[in-house]
Formats: sequence, C-alpha cells, structure tokens
Amino acid sequence: MLGKLIKNSFKANASSVYNVYIAMGIVGVIMLILMLVDWTKWGDRGIGLGMAIKSICAIALCLTAFIGVILTFVSVFTEFERSMYAKEGHLTLTLPVKSSSLLFAKWLSGSFWVILSYTALCMCAFLSTLYLMRHSLSIVEGDEMYYSMYELIRELFTELSSAAGINTPSLTVIFNLGSLYAIDGGVRAFVFVLMVYFAVTLSHCRPFIKRGNKLGKVLYFFGIFFIIQTFAGIVTKLIKIYLVISEDAFTFTISEREVEAAWNMGYGAYSITNVYVVAVLSVVLFLLTAFLIDRKVNVD
Repeated sequence: MLGKLIKNSFKANASSVYNVYIAMGIVGVIMLILMLVDWTKWGDRGIGLGMAIKSICAIALCLTAFIGVILTFVSVFTEFERSMYAKEGHLTLTLPVKSSSLLFAKWLSGSFWVILSYTALCMCAFLSTLYLMRHSLSIVEGDEMYYSMYELIRELFTELSSAAGINTPSLTVIFNLGSLYAIDGGVRAFVFVLMVYFAVTLSHCRPFIKRGNKLGKVLYFFGIFFIIQTFAGIVTKLIKIYLVISEDAFTFTISEREVEAAWNMGYGAYSITNVYVVAVLSVVLFLLTAFLIDRKVNVD
C-alpha cells in the first residue's frame, strides 16, 4: 500500500512540472545544434552573432529551470493541501493506512521533485556558463577541443576551490567536498518540504484554523523555520564537529586547529553539526505532523 501511495504522489506532482522539463529539453537540443555551427567562417561578426544567439538560449534555459523550481514549490504545497485537507481529504484520510504512511509518501515525493528541480537549475547555470565560455574561446574541433574543455573545467573548479579557501586543490578533495555539500542540500530540502507540510497541517488544526489563511501558513512556516534554525545554530556553537576530507580518507575532529591545518594542506573541512541537528529535528517534526493529522486536523 505504501508503494502505491508513493507512486500516486509522484504522479500528482509530476503532472504540474513535466511541461517545464520538456521545455528545457527543447532549449537544450537547440543549444546542441548551435554547437555544430562553425561561427568562425563568418569572421568576428559571426563569432559575435553566435555569442548573442547562444546567450539568449542560455538565459532561456536558466529561466525555464528557475520557473520549474517555482512551479515545483507551488505544486508540492497545493497538492498536499488539496489531497489531505480539501474535499479530497475526506477520502484520503479514510484509506486503511496510517497517517504517518500518507505523510511519508507525500514527503518523499515532494522532496524528490524539489531536489530535482533545484539540481536542474544548478546544472543549467553551470553548463550554460561552460557553453558560453567554450564559444568565447573559439575552440576548434579535434583533440584540442577535448583538452581545452578539460582544462577549462579544471580551471573553473580551481578558482571555486580557491575562493572556498582550499590552497592546493585536488579533484578528489573537491569532488568529495562537493558531494558532502550536495548531501547537506538534500537534507535541508527534505526538511524544507516537511516544514511546509507542518505549516499547512497546523493551519487546519484548532485553534489555528481561524488563522489558517495564506498569511497564517506563511507565518507558521517561518515560525518553525526560525525555531529549528535557532536551535541548530545554538548547538553548532556549543558543539563543533568537523569532517576533514583528504584524498584518501574522511576524519572526524572537534579541533579548529586541525581544520585550519587541513585547509592549509589543500584538504577540505566540513562542519556536520548543524545539518545533523536539523536532520534529528526533522524526525521530531515528522512525528508531530503525523500526530496532528491523527488527532487535531479538521478537513474542509
């Protein structure tokens, strides 16, 4: 039964955003076709015209991805409220499953689409930057093209890592550090969706139902967001746990001197306390939301 709930939740959210991904695919194909055009045969004017056309396509791709993020947020919010607390909620809440299962299915689906949309936006921005840089360098076909693109990407990561404080960046260290930040972002996306669900649920509970309008939901969301982030921030200041990333190992430490030494050696260091506390609080928030659905919710 849980599998069917998850499947239906995925379909419900997908129906609102799939057109955006189709549009992104169309723009992406156009950008690939433009890469096949030899703009240099028209001289400087051709190179300039190619840059202008490619810039428009890159902006269109990023704008489409940004719209996709907004539509995803709206879809996750409206689908949850519609299926749980509107007229459809009378049917949903009578299903022979626990409220926690209903909540988990919608939470998993909503978080997946939020993460996917945000990842698509980041990838579109990154690839569009490389796309325009490639044209500006007038890279020729053949082995030189692949070598130049490799050097271009490596240099870009080198600049980003230097800005982050890594003095002698290693691709392995950068990849591992980037993976940790990606996991961090994924955890926070899960928590973000859960906070939205909690705010919507709270707005349908007495005595909050009278203030359960759109403004009330926003206030509830920012209220729980402030509480979680404040508590996580306090714990982070009191207990600082770092993960030092070298080329062949991950090491836990609570010493800031070791962290500073790791940065100076070209290694990475990542503070895990905040995201760990937020993850633990999300479990508490999930249980509280499931309890409210069971005991306190009023369906329209």
